[in-house]
Amino acid sequence: IRHPCHICSKSFSEKRNLNRHLLTHEGISYSCDRCSKSFSQRGNLNRHLLITHEGMSYSCDRCSTSFSLKASLKTHLLTHEFIRYSCEQCPKSFSQKAYLKTHLLSHEGISYSCHRCSKSFSSKSNLKKHLLVHEGIRHPCHICSKSFTEKWSLNRHLLSHEGIGYSCNRCSKSFWEKYYLKRHLLTQSGSKTELFSILLAPLFYNVLLNPAQKLIFFSILLSASF
Repeated sequence: IRHPCHICSKSFSEKRNLNRHLLTHEGISYSCDRCSKSFSQRGNLNRHLLITHEGMSYSCDRCSTSFSLKASLKTHLLTHEFIRYSCEQCPKSFSQKAYLKTHLLSHEGISYSCHRCSKSFSSKSNLKKHLLVHEGIRHPCHICSKSFTEKWSLNRHLLSHEGIGYSCNRCSKSFWEKYYLKRHLLTQSGSKTELFSILLAPLFYNVLLNPAQKLIFFSILLSASF
């Protein structure tokens, strides 16, 4: 079902989009006082001001893409759940391009070796974490016998004692967000279809704004290897 404009040849999938379009024929517009652009909706003008003149945008922390809307960023982040960056020299694949680049160093013979043992690492940061083991720097839990090499790991662990964490009933692991517990459970069951239905389906309907965005997202799902 299309909603055609009686003034020009354009048509729209939703009546609200047609009504918004008709405003352009009625001469109703919101002009930017900093440049020559005008918009049919005040919200579009406000977004233009934030992005163009105030430099505000929402950037993805996994790649260099940025978006004018927070909802668009959320939609984009879902694609990282499916997109894998594969190594052409071995079967390994990674969720982030940066991880693949670090991995490729191992094929080029570039590594960071520990001077206290025979272990080597593909990144300097991983070597630094490993050195803490030799230096005996641990962050102990004052409630149980566990200790951690990083303070943030200890803080996350303490949530489990406070009853804030979400524990797995199949193993001893606990998570401070329910989302990560669900993802952990699905990795054990190995069901990627269930992974989508439980984790992504609710996000899908909350994040996507219109049928066009839904169509784009479905095309991403179809291109992903389930």
